[in-house]
Amino acid sequence: MFALLRSVWDEPRPVRAAARVWWDWVLVAVLLAVAVLEVLLRQDLNSRVGSLIVAVGLLPLLLLRRSRPLVAVAVAFGVAAVASLVFGGEPELNVMVYMVLFPFSLFRWGCGREAVIGLAIMLGKVGLSAALGFISVGEAVGGSAVLGTACALGAAVRYRGRARARELEQVKLLERERLARDLHDTVAHHVSAMAIRAQAGLATAASRPEAAIEALGLIESEASRALTEMRTMVRALRHNEPADMAPSPTVADIERLAAPAGLDPRST
Repeated sequence: MFALLRSVWDEPRPVRAAARVWWDWVLVAVLLAVAVLEVLLRQDLNSRVGSLIVAVGLLPLLLLRRSRPLVAVAVAFGVAAVASLVFGGEPELNVMVYMVLFPFSLFRWGCGREAVIGLAIMLGKVGLSAALGFISVGEAVGGSAVLGTACALGAAVRYRGRARARELEQVKLLERERLARDLHDTVAHHVSAMAIRAQAGLATAASRPEAAIEALGLIESEASRALTEMRTMVRALRHNEPADMAPSPTVADIERLAAPAGLDPRST
């Protein structure tokens, strides 16, 4: 049990924390408009100004919920607790349902110790409201269940993203292994071709002295092709870029490789 708790406490943040995106601003603007409309239209509010101040004042925290999830949770639930003491009850606006985004983000983007501390803050806020009589025991249990569900969803999305990242990394490793094998095959093919052409030039040099020069030219051409293909594959290995590669020649291509050098493979 201690090892499990220790592993949760030492859980690091996700490698790539999500940056603030454009729809975060849209969400804040929409919630602001909804809060104002709710204050204007509802007739059963005890403290219109106070409720509006709390609801609107916490909206900017939505912009920090990914980069600073613990700060967002601590400030949001701390302000809500203070507001409960000041106004003698829980916030009245329904728009405050956006508070569930904070525990979700905490377990999605926070490290293990941030999640533990944030969970303690949230449960402390619910317990304080129940102890002071602002909410009933049933409401406290229901609120805790809602917070727990949001935390569970955040953790599920977090580990799903981690599993997906592992799958992508495995695919990259397999692709790099395949490219490495192709690189080996390419080098072996071109070296073999150069050896065949050199042997062909040596074999025909006595009867055709110009064969040696032709063989050198063909070897130089083959070496250039080998270097070009090797650079393509190395670039793909380094940057995970797709390489434009043709299938490696087989034994059936020996006749094509040897013929330009003046050697008839059928005579060997």
